[in-house]
Amino acid sequence: MKHVLLSLALLAGSARVAVAQPSAVLSGRITDAVTGDPLPGANVLLFRAGETTAFRGAATDINGVYRLENLPGGAYQLVVRFVGYEDAQRSLTLSAGTATTIDIALMPTELGLNPVVVTASRRQEKALESPASISVIDARALEQTATHATAATLRYTPGVDVSQSSLNRFQVSLRGFNTVFVAKTYTLVDYRQATTPSLAINEFSSMPIAPIDLARIEVVRGPNSALYGAGVEQGVIHFITKDPLTYPGTTVMLGGGERSILQGALRHAGIVNNRLGYKVVGYYSRGEDWHMNPNDPHDRQMLDAIHPQWGGRDYETWQGYVYSTLQYRWGPQTILTASGGYASIKQMVLANTGENAVDNFANYYAQLRLQAGDFFGQVFYTLNDAGNTHFVRTPVRVVEDSYLMAAQAQYSFGLLEDRQSFIVGADYRRTVPRTGGTIHGRFEGRDETNEIGAYVQSETRLVEPLDVVLAGRLDYDDVIEKLQFSPRVALVFKPSPTHSFRTTYNRAFTTPPGVNLFLDLFIEDRGPFGIRGVGAVDGWTFPTQPQTSSFIPGIRAWPGVGIPLGVAYQAVTAGLAAQGVFPGSFIAFLQSKASQIQGFSNGLMVSPAGQVLTSLENVPAAKQTITNAYELGYKGLFADQLLVTIDVYYTQKKNFISELQPFTPLVVAPGVASDLATAVAQAFTDEELAPYGLNRQTLAGIYQQAASRLASNPVGLIEPTENFDPNRKPELLLSYVNFGNVDYYGADVALQWTPNPRWAAFANFSWISDNFFDDEELGEPGTGREIAMNAPRYKAGGGAEYRDPSGFSISLSGRYVDGFEVRSGIFTGTIDSYFLLDLGLGYDLRRLIPGLRIDVLAQNVLNNRHREYIGAPKMGRLVTTRLTYSVR
Repeated sequence: MKHVLLSLALLAGSARVAVAQPSAVLSGRITDAVTGDPLPGANVLLFRAGETTAFRGAATDINGVYRLENLPGGAYQLVVRFVGYEDAQRSLTLSAGTATTIDIALMPTELGLNPVVVTASRRQEKALESPASISVIDARALEQTATHATAATLRYTPGVDVSQSSLNRFQVSLRGFNTVFVAKTYTLVDYRQATTPSLAINEFSSMPIAPIDLARIEVVRGPNSALYGAGVEQGVIHFITKDPLTYPGTTVMLGGGERSILQGALRHAGIVNNRLGYKVVGYYSRGEDWHMNPNDPHDRQMLDAIHPQWGGRDYETWQGYVYSTLQYRWGPQTILTASGGYASIKQMVLANTGENAVDNFANYYAQLRLQAGDFFGQVFYTLNDAGNTHFVRTPVRVVEDSYLMAAQAQYSFGLLEDRQSFIVGADYRRTVPRTGGTIHGRFEGRDETNEIGAYVQSETRLVEPLDVVLAGRLDYDDVIEKLQFSPRVALVFKPSPTHSFRTTYNRAFTTPPGVNLFLDLFIEDRGPFGIRGVGAVDGWTFPTQPQTSSFIPGIRAWPGVGIPLGVAYQAVTAGLAAQGVFPGSFIAFLQSKASQIQGFSNGLMVSPAGQVLTSLENVPAAKQTITNAYELGYKGLFADQLLVTIDVYYTQKKNFISELQPFTPLVVAPGVASDLATAVAQAFTDEELAPYGLNRQTLAGIYQQAASRLASNPVGLIEPTENFDPNRKPELLLSYVNFGNVDYYGADVALQWTPNPRWAAFANFSWISDNFFDDEELGEPGTGREIAMNAPRYKAGGGAEYRDPSGFSISLSGRYVDGFEVRSGIFTGTIDSYFLLDLGLGYDLRRLIPGLRIDVLAQNVLNNRHREYIGAPKMGRLVTTRLTYSVR
C-alpha cells in the first residue's frame, strides 16, 4: 500500500512539473501593406517545421491582432492568409517561457498572381490549389478601368464570351452557348444568386456591382452543379463587393463620355465601436444607345417590326441603384451581414420572342448572411417590378412582379490533423412568377417552383503533393419531379507550392427556367396567322386525325391535310375580283357557282424547316439537360512573375433544351392548281360561258394559273390539340424542345506576366472544336434541327500596361472574335469576325490632392463598326472618362 501511495505521489508531482513547464506565446498585428489598415478576421496558422498540417491557428480581432498561447518551444513556420491578399510566411524559433511578437503586412492580391478565392469550392483556397479553372479580376483593375458598365471588364477573361447588344446590355457566357437571356451562366453577387426570379436572366445592368465597391470578380469555368445545384452547366461568375469592416472610407466617382454618357457613384463605409460596420452605395449612369440604320437590311427589318403604337425605337438608356450593408462582428470569426437594395434600368433587351423596351424595370433584394467559424448560412429575397416595360412587336405591356426566396446553410470541418476535410450543405429555393398573364398566359397561377438540394464535398490529402476531391449533390424540384445526382471528382497534384496539375470530372444538370416551361406569349400578327411562343411544361399533342387550320381569311379550318377545292375556288375568285381581271357581272356569276365545286386536294405536312413529314410528332414535356465534362488543367507560377494557365476540356450534353423555335407543321397543297382546274372544267358548261367569250378549257386554265400561288405556299398549319381555338386565327407556335446529344472539346490558355511593379502584360486564347450542330451532328437526320453556340470557335486577347511611380499609367489591349452563327429564338444570322483595340490612360493625382485619380478609356479606338449579336445595332468607338476621389 505504501508503494502504491508513493507511486501516486510521484505521478502527481510529475503532473505538477508538466503543468508548470514554461511555454511560449506568439502574438502580433496583421495589416494592409499599402494602407496600413488592420485586417480583422485574417487566418493565422502555425506549422511545425517540416510538417504540412497546421499545429495551431487563430483569427485576428477587429484591430488585426492575433495571439497564440501555450506553445512548446521549437522551430515553426507562420502562415497568414486573408481573402483578397497574398499569403505571407515567416520562419521562426520559439523559446519556452518567452513571448514573441511578429507583425505582418499583407500585400493585396492586385499586386500578386495567386489570390485566395472562394467560389470554386465554396471555401477559401489559393487559386493555384483550386480544383477548377478559375480567373480573378481584382479591385484595382475594376477601379481603374473607366468602362461605363462593369460587365464589360469581363471581355478579356479567358473562356468568357461577351456580346454587347446595346449600350448597357451585355450577354455573357462561359465556353459558348450564349443567348439573349444569358441564363446558362450562374451569376452571384456576394453569394446571392443575382438572376431575375422567373425569367432567370443575368441582367448585369441591374445588379449592384458598382466598380468602386467591388473587391474582385471570380470566374469559374465549367460545370459546378455538385456544389451549386441546377443551372451551373457552363460556370459561375461571382461579384464580391467590399465589406465595410475591411474597406472603410468614402469614395466618390464622376464620369462621362461619348454617346451622352454621364455617370456618378458614391460609396461611404464606416465602423462603430470596432464591431459594427456599415456602408451605403449609390450609382447612376445614362446614355444614348447606338442607332439602327434604316439603310441596313438587318436594321430595317428590326425597325419595320416595331408596332405602330410605340412610334419607333427608343434609344435612351439608363441604370441606377442604391444599396446598403450592415455588418456586426460578434467575435474574431463570427460576422452577421445584412444588406438590401433597389435597382432600376431602362434599355432595349433582346428576348427569344423579339425586343423588349425595358423602362423602369426595378429589382429589389434583401439578404441576411452569417459566417461563424466554419459555418456559413444565408437567406435572401429578390423581387421584380416591370414598370413601364413593353413588347416592341405587339401593343402589350409587360407585367413581371415575380419573386425568389432562398435559404442556404453550409458547414466545413477537418479530421486527421486536417489531412481530411468535409463540406456539407443544403439549399432551398422558391420561385413565384407573377406576370399578369402577359408572359405566362394560360400557365399563370400554376407556375411556382420549389427546389431543394443537399451536398457533401470531401478533400483528402493522400500524400503530400496529391489531393483527392470528391463531391456529390442531390436536387429535386416539384415541376420536373425528378431527383438528380451531380457528382464531382478531382485529382490535384501539387509538386510545389507554385505549380499544380489537375484532372476533373463534373456532372451537371439544368432545369429549364420558368420561361422555358410556362411561356405563353403572343409575339406578332402575320396577317392570316399569328405567332405565339409557348413553354413545354406539359408538352404538346397533335390529334390522331389532323385538321388544317387555314391561312385563307374568313375560313378557320377543315378536316384533313390539304384544302377543299370549294375553298380554293372562293379564294382564287376573290383574287381575280381584286385584280379586276373580269367584270363585276361575271364575278357574281362565278361566285354563284361555288357550291358546285366539289372535291379535296390532298396536301403534305412539312416541318417549319421544309422537310416533308409522314406523321405528326408530339412535343414532349421539357426535361433537364445533362452535362458531363472532363477537364485537364495546369497552373504554374514562375519566379513570382509569370502565371501560366492551361485548361483542356471535353463536354457531352444530353437532352439539350433548344432556343425558342417553331414546331407547328405547315400544310402545303402542291396539286391544288391542277385539281382546281379539273373541278372548274367539270362545274361549267361551254354554253353558259359563251356569253362571256370563254369556254371551260380557257376558264380552267385561268384558275390553274391563278391557283399556282396556293400551290407554292403553305395553305395552313396543324395546331396541337391544346392550342386549337375555332374562334381565333391559326397560330404558328414556337417552343423549347429537348433533342440531340452534342459533344465537343476545347482549350483555354492564359498568360499573365508581372516582371516588376511598373509593367504587366497578359495574353489568352480560347478554342472550341465546334460551335454549330446540324441535324446530322445531333443524331436526328432529316429533322432540320440545329443548335448554335451563338459564340465564336476562336477568340484571343492580349495587352500590356505600364505604371509609372509618378502616378501615370497607360494600357493597350486588343481582342479578336471569330465570326459565328446565331440561332436564338427569332434572331438568326451570321456575325462577322471583328478585332477591337482598347487604349487606357490614367493618372494618380495624389500629389495634388491625396486620393484623387483620373482614368480615360477608349474602347474600339480604331472605330471598327461591328455587330456583336443578331438583333443588336452596329457599334463603333466609345471614349469614357472617370474621376475618382477616395478618403479613408
